[in-house]
This record gives sequence, C-alpha cells and structure tokens, in this order.
Amino acid sequence: MTMSKIELVLLSELLQRYRLQRHDFLNHWQVIMGHLQLHQPEKALAYMRETIVVQEQEQKIALIHEPALAAVLLGLIIDLRQKGIPATLDFPEGMKKEDFWRDHWQEEYVERLYGYTKECLEVSSQSRLLLNVTAEVYLFDEPGGLACQVILADEETVLFDRMLKLTTDSK
Repeated sequence: MTMSKIELVLLSELLQRYRLQRHDFLNHWQVIMGHLQLHQPEKALAYMRETIVVQEQEQKIALIHEPALAAVLLGLIIDLRQKGIPATLDFPEGMKKEDFWRDHWQEEYVERLYGYTKECLEVSSQSRLLLNVTAEVYLFDEPGGLACQVILADEETVLFDRMLKLTTDSK
C-alpha cells in the first residue's frame, strides 16, 4: 500500500503536532506536581480542569470514523490553539457512525478540505491584533457528501466565515 502525497503531508504534520502536545503535556504535569508539592491541591485541580476543557474538542474528533477528515480537523484545532485561538467543533450525531462515511466521503475531498483549513489558519495569523478571537467549526450532512464551515471572530469582527461543500457534484 502506498500513501498519497496528501496523506504523507498529514502524517508528517500530525507527528510534529504530537511532539508539541507531548511537550505541553509534560509541562502541564510539572505545573500540577508543583502545586501538589507546595500543598496547593485546589490550584492543582483548577489547573487540571482548565487543561481538560481544551482536550474536549480533540476527543470529539476521535468520534469521526474517517481518518483523513479527522487528521485535517485535528490539525486545524491544534494549530488554532497554538495561536491562542480556542476552537469548538460541532457535527451531527450521525457522523459518529462508521456507516455514514461510506456514503458521504470520497478520497478526493481531503485535498480540498486541507487547503480550506490552511486558508483559515492563514487568516487566523492576521488576528494577533484582536482580542478574544475564537473559532467555531461545523460539519453538516449534505446529500452525497458533507460541508464544513469555519467561523473566526472576536466580539466585534468576523475574520473568516466560509463554508466548503464536499459533494460528488461539487467538483
């Protein structure tokens, strides 16, 4: 079995993100251990609760049974977080079922989705001057495919709000 060029890119990027997350994870443990060593269990618990909230969106991605889509979304969520932009992900319950993806996913969607998320990340780089920027990522069921919408905004300005439709007739 040979990997496509985009699959190699996704794998390479995921490994790089894994290294970053591993480093962050070890740092979190050091903070927690420090609080415990200083007999500050409430601060340790509060810190743990903060870090768990961040991981919840990544856990949602694990419920998606299409590996290429999950890899692209995970990359987007982690890269936004690295830029200080918290992101939420929402998708219909049906997308958690493996059967859904047999009817709604085509291999050629991955390159378009990857490019779309890179465009979003490029726009997010321009948000450094704004405060409280957040990202909302939505997946929608479309006949013969799906759609992905990313909204980047602060309290007053929408930086990015586009929907990408991935259907067999959207080529």
